[in-house]
Amino acid sequence: MLSGFDRVKHPLAGIEYSPAKIDPRRTGGVYPGQPAGEIDRMLACSEVVLFGEVHDNPIHHAIRAAFLGTKWGFGKWPPDCPGLKSGKSSLIFEQFRTDKQPALDAFADLRTKSPEQATLPEFKRLTDWEKSGWQQYNYDPLLQAALDAKLPLYAGDVPRASMMKVAKEGEGALPADERARLKLDVPLGPKLDDASLTELVESHCNTMPKEAMGGMAYAQRYRDATLADNVLKAAGKHGSAILIAGNGHVRTDRGVPWYIRQRAPDKKVVSVMLIEVEDGKTDPEAYVPRDPDGKPAADYIIFTPRAEREDPCEKMRAGRGK
Repeated sequence: MLSGFDRVKHPLAGIEYSPAKIDPRRTGGVYPGQPAGEIDRMLACSEVVLFGEVHDNPIHHAIRAAFLGTKWGFGKWPPDCPGLKSGKSSLIFEQFRTDKQPALDAFADLRTKSPEQATLPEFKRLTDWEKSGWQQYNYDPLLQAALDAKLPLYAGDVPRASMMKVAKEGEGALPADERARLKLDVPLGPKLDDASLTELVESHCNTMPKEAMGGMAYAQRYRDATLADNVLKAAGKHGSAILIAGNGHVRTDRGVPWYIRQRAPDKKVVSVMLIEVEDGKTDPEAYVPRDPDGKPAADYIIFTPRAEREDPCEKMRAGRGK
């Protein structure tokens, strides 16, 4: 069990759980279900770690900060991982769109030239964090851990204007060669397409029909494909990469891992989801996200307390009623 959860009255809170037998070729020969130290090594020996979250849960950001700061020794990979270089990894954030990469590069330059000025407030200023929409959530522990680790930082998500264009126009908004490069020309298949649409309908509190979600579903594919593209670039440059993103993006059946498999099937990739516990729900298997055929859609789960929040559907339905 992870530390700091001893006051949470739920038997799963803080538990690390693997719902699937992970192919050891992807994890440096380490199987899930082994002692905690070996599980840590499984993550450390992956070329790519996709670390999910529920955006408004501050515990999720604190957990990833702890992994960066203590469990992985500020992102240094152990030298005994088969096929991996020893050294530092890289961090890719969904929370920064690619048009913010110049700001991240400017901070890296500042860190080299004037390290005493490379503070979290200055990082936020350079990246316009307070105008990003993410500032409403407490990412400070995670951002500070990333800066303390001095890892190369990369923006992962597509610019807002591009996303809106794709959501409106669909695949025709992208050149054919770009669709091919990102593997957006490869169909997910009817089952996964329907699952994606169903998830979008539910996330909009069943206020819109599936037929109205086609553009949004393609925009989601575009975002996943772009996140995968930036992860592969960073891993290629630095030897390994860690993606910070929402749980939906790190799904192994149709999220970022799907696009990585299309382009780099031999990459050692592990997907970790942070999942909130629910009162009276104590079977870990009941929380496991699954693909349409029932297979687990995450390699690894860390159970956490639930964040306090209002019912988002009440607000959404009230807004549509007006």
